Amino acid sequence: MSRSPRPVRVRRFAAGLLDATITLLLALAPAALVPGVLKGRMFGLGLLLGAAYLLLRDAIPYAEWGARSLGKRWIGIRPYAVSGEPLTWRLSMRRNATVAGAATVWAVLYLIGGYKGIPFGEFVLGAAGIVILFEAVLVAIDPAARRLGDRWAKTRVIEARH
Repeated sequence: MSRSPRPVRVRRFAAGLLDATITLLLALAPAALVPGVLKGRMFGLGLLLGAAYLLLRDAIPYAEWGARSLGKRWIGIRPYAVSGEPLTWRLSMRRNATVAGAATVWAVLYLIGGYKGIPFGEFVLGAAGIVILFEAVLVAIDPAARRLGDRWAKTRVIEARH
């Protein structure tokens, strides 16, 4: 197991992209089932499902996954609590609140009819995107490759065998 944050940094980005893809697929699936005008709202409903995945992804209760998201499992990393306690639903929600919150904002915008129909919709959409970008930048520049969610939940991400 490597203690250097550099390999973990690259793997975290890869796992994040995989988890974002899962979130997008969850958002697109309901939208693909309905015609025309309802697609945007169904996309919003799917984004809510994706936000729930993002929020709870690090406490998936399958023992062989080792309390980690699908992306982390596939890439070979896992989060752990610095205190040594197991990663619980509560810790997963704390460490993923920022990214899940941003996805929830996007979902609500689509559920109420799209971001173009509300005042400052593009600003709100962009602000939510900046939150996710900020988290990614923290992983890139923090000496221990920790993002804000890791600090709040007192967790780290390490290399792990599948």
